Amino acid sequence: MPLFKKKYLFYVYIFFLIIVFFFNEFSTNISLGKNFNIPKVKVEEKYDLNFDKSKVMDNAFDKAFKILIYKIVENADRAVLSEISINEIKSLIENFSISDEKFQNNKYISQFNVQFNKKKIFNYLNKKNIIPSSPIDINTFILPILIDTGNNELYYLNQNIFYNNWNLDIKKYHLLNYILPNEDIEDYAVIKKNIKNIENYNFAEITSKYNLQNNIILIILKSESQLRVFSKIDFGKKKLLAHKIYKISNISNDALINNIILEIKENYEDKWKSLNKINTSIELPIRISIDSKNIYLSRQLENSLSSIDLVSSYQIEKFNNKEILYKIIFNSTPNRFLDIMFLNNFKVDTSKEIWRLQ
Repeated sequence: MPLFKKKYLFYVYIFFLIIVFFFNEFSTNISLGKNFNIPKVKVEEKYDLNFDKSKVMDNAFDKAFKILIYKIVENADRAVLSEISINEIKSLIENFSISDEKFQNNKYISQFNVQFNKKKIFNYLNKKNIIPSSPIDINTFILPILIDTGNNELYYLNQNIFYNNWNLDIKKYHLLNYILPNEDIEDYAVIKKNIKNIENYNFAEITSKYNLQNNIILIILKSESQLRVFSKIDFGKKKLLAHKIYKISNISNDALINNIILEIKENYEDKWKSLNKINTSIELPIRISIDSKNIYLSRQLENSLSSIDLVSSYQIEKFNNKEILYKIIFNSTPNRFLDIMFLNNFKVDTSKEIWRLQ
């Protein structure tokens, strides 16, 4: 009997050892092997005797690179990258494919899917002294409130040009997908009631109806010659403010308002990017344990870690019948890691030295 028990324990040990090596290899490779993927880059070129497909491809690569850069670099840093040559762009590409290729009305039309080597992109930006951000797409609720300060008149939703025009111009590089509110008499009454103290009101009874972790309250105060724009931004647990004054005499000018909307959106994009900076000089080791019986939670964690650009690598450091211990190398702060875990619906117990995923 003791001999049988020893053999049994030996085989169990070998099994766990194989599992550890498998998970360790699998986990680390997934994290390090990611590329930046830019899909559905549409190009059109006149199809005549001078048609050159190589020029079409160059055009697609240039477009894809600009979309990527606009996704991961703040507005102030884009000008530094404007003079990159097409050969430099090509050197950063890992792979590409062409889909939906057709000839129509003497035009060649196609869509390109372009993959950029993430490590090469990071090295290129580091040489330019630019810290990139992780291109994380999010849904965010936005409530645009337009008030005429001269007579305390509230322009509610469909009467509000910012509400009507907000989603007219959606850029391919934008990371924020905006959810606008529905017409609601109760919400109108709440806003109307707090109109004199609108900048200090928290709007929780309105935003809670949409069940989103990200919320923006956009308050536009209109006077005769200007718009004072005040934003209360809530990205998960991070709360930010923004404020700007625009000189404007005619609020009915769609083109002018659309330019202001685009500028406000760019500001929001920059604030979101600033929270997701990938500083490869920071290598923060984080250890998280999971109940070894909870394979579903383990898979969820690995899938999330593989999609988080701020995670440079991860591996299983320990595996037994009680727990799986992950070691994660994170390129930011502990609080940012916890914010990301929260956004991915993970509950992390930080009461002990080794954190515990619940």
